[in-house]
Order: sequence, then C-alpha cells, then structure tokens
Amino acid sequence: MPVPVSRRAVLGGAAGLVCLAGCAEPAPRDLTPGPEVAVLLGAIADEERLISLYEQVTTAYSGLSSAFTDALRDHREHLAVLRRHYVPGTGGATATPAVSGTAFTPPSSAAEAVPAVRAAEKAAAAARIADMAAAPAGLAQLLASIGACEAGHATALGMA
Repeated sequence: MPVPVSRRAVLGGAAGLVCLAGCAEPAPRDLTPGPEVAVLLGAIADEERLISLYEQVTTAYSGLSSAFTDALRDHREHLAVLRRHYVPGTGGATATPAVSGTAFTPPSSAAEAVPAVRAAEKAAAAARIADMAAAPAGLAQLLASIGACEAGHATALGMA
C-alpha cells in the first residue's frame, strides 16, 4: 500500500527545488560598455576642461573674475551631476571619451580672454547637442540642459 505524502513533505520538496533553481549560476551578462558611457566620459572631460579654462583665465586676469563667477559655478555643478551618473569601472579600455576638442590654453591677453572662453562655451554646447544622439533619454535630457546652459554662457559673454 502506498505511503501517503504529507503536505509538509510536498512543500519542503518544492522549497528545495526552488532553492536549487535559484542557486544555479546565472547566465553571463554582456559587460561591454554602451555608447552612452563614452558620451558621459566626454561630457565630464569637457566640463573639466571648461573649469580649467575659467580658473586659468581668472588667475591670469583677476579683473575678469567677477564676470566668470556664475558660469564657473554652473560648470562645477554640471561636473558634479555628470559624475553622479558615471558608474566607476564601466569606462574600461573600450569606453574612451568622445572629447569635443583639445585642451584649452589660457589666452595671451585679457582682451582675448572673453572671446576664447565664449568660443569654448559654444564648442561645448555644440558637443552636447551631438552627444544627445548616442545617449539614452534620461542622459540626453541632462546633456540638453547642460548644452543650453553653455549656449547661454556663450550668449552672455557675447554681450560683455
């Protein structure tokens, strides 16, 4: 005569099967960085260069310091936000920044400083627009906001 199986035995066996299924090795994931990582790293590099340019100009030509205070503060905030979106370790050898230009050098005179900074702002704004095509929606919105701010800086410097 068959031995009746208790409800506890059935539940225990089911729990054991769930544990075995859950303990199995997960399928490998593709850890190749997407194009958005390179875009993000490029935007971070651009913000670092803009901050450096502003700092170099204000150090060399202290009379321009007050004109650049707000823009420099904005770029530091942009950099902080962009860095919060970057996950360390995702920018391996395959994810190099899509840099929008070369390193900035300080202008040789105060008269050249404002046009040089304005040109750098315009280039950065154009780069953010180009970056949006390779970015997912959330990052594209952030890049659009940063680009708009950079375009605003360029316009304001044109009026100075």
